[in-house]
Amino acid sequence: MRNKYTLLATSVALLASTSLLAQDTKEKSWYDKINVSGYVDVFYMYTMNNVEGAKRDASGTFNTQNKQFGVAAAALDLQKLAEKDSPWGFRVVFQNGQNNVYQEAPYNQTNGTVNMNMLQQAYVSFYFPVLKGMTVDMGKMATHIGYEVLESKDNPVYTIGYIFFNTIPFINTGVRANLAITDKLNFAAYLYNSVGGTGSDISRLNNGNMSVYQDGINKNKAIGTQLKYDVISDKLQFVWNTLYGVDVTTARPTNEQVWLNELYGSPIPATRASYKNDYWMINNVIINFTPNDRTLVSFDYTQGDKSGAAATLNDPTTQVEVPDVGKLSLTRDGATAKRTYKTYGLWFRYKFTDSWALAGRYERIDDSKNGGPLGVSNNLTGRYDLQYMSGLGYNNNTQYHLGSAQSFTITPTYYYGDNIIIKLDLRRDQAKAPVFTDEKGNPKSHQNGVVLGVVATF
Repeated sequence: MRNKYTLLATSVALLASTSLLAQDTKEKSWYDKINVSGYVDVFYMYTMNNVEGAKRDASGTFNTQNKQFGVAAAALDLQKLAEKDSPWGFRVVFQNGQNNVYQEAPYNQTNGTVNMNMLQQAYVSFYFPVLKGMTVDMGKMATHIGYEVLESKDNPVYTIGYIFFNTIPFINTGVRANLAITDKLNFAAYLYNSVGGTGSDISRLNNGNMSVYQDGINKNKAIGTQLKYDVISDKLQFVWNTLYGVDVTTARPTNEQVWLNELYGSPIPATRASYKNDYWMINNVIINFTPNDRTLVSFDYTQGDKSGAAATLNDPTTQVEVPDVGKLSLTRDGATAKRTYKTYGLWFRYKFTDSWALAGRYERIDDSKNGGPLGVSNNLTGRYDLQYMSGLGYNNNTQYHLGSAQSFTITPTYYYGDNIIIKLDLRRDQAKAPVFTDEKGNPKSHQNGVVLGVVATF
């Protein structure tokens, strides 16, 4: 009898363990694979100039409310990865805060954000078993260009730098395909609506013929690539990014057309802008060096080339008095005018302990051949701290772009447990000319400031 009971108990235990094992190995539902994360980013900024209160400090890039507390961003990130076992996915990032109006064109819009500014990213993903795996995303996504990213928690220092703010689009709408060729080599291709980035334009609200969602003003698309190679696994990485496209509708007219118009009033024909003459091309190279778990050193080089109508907004046209004729734009560049800017950036971070780190950034912008104020969007009113006002006085409208903007940032960082990051940016911006002001309003060639950023992640 005892043997019968023993056999029965063993059978029940075996069935129970088999049932539990089956439950453990059962595939998770798709909603169980959604990763939920986010962060809250707050700051206090004190820059030693005469801007304060509600007046906008353009030199602060994203952080523009000088001598004030602020909420940079609060974000909720929902993502399901597209992978081999579950080949579809999506990502939605909801965000609000003071950063929003600078992340999407027009960057200088400070009242009345419209449409999709609070939907930072939203795309659908598909996985394909090609080589080591290929993922295709379609929708609205953060740009692939540049070293720094929109989230301050993921950058070595807290504040966004001059390079990222002035020369790189933040968000694009389109499609991208990322292919893992080998364990070390990745290639990605991008097809965006525009080079300048995605955004909303409050000025279009009352225009029934135009969408307030400013993106892709014509049928031309921007084409981008990314080549990423791990030279030494987990230690040395090389990244090369490109972006090329046409964000203007009408081509730049020839000198002959302009002169005939000025002499005889001949109309200038409206010709569609072309990829050949009216383009904006961005090249970006990044080198990341992480010799150990505590040390990071990164270098970034970005060059932008604008041609034809893409350079028209930065056209230093000079009229010359011609005897018996009048004023003519004889010094105007031709239909294939070129404008170029170059930037250099260096970042480092060293973690002394699990709680303490020291980071830094040096960056330099050379816009001496750009012919006008730097700015990603066509609305260029937001970056006058990078110009030299000369002539009759500091406030004269004559503008010289000396390629002199530099910034130095040192950032002590404290990690309070696993969820709080505290960064203190000690920052100095300087130029060859008095483009800044002191706290009394006097022109200065430099300015110092401090920004305390506190980010809670979850």
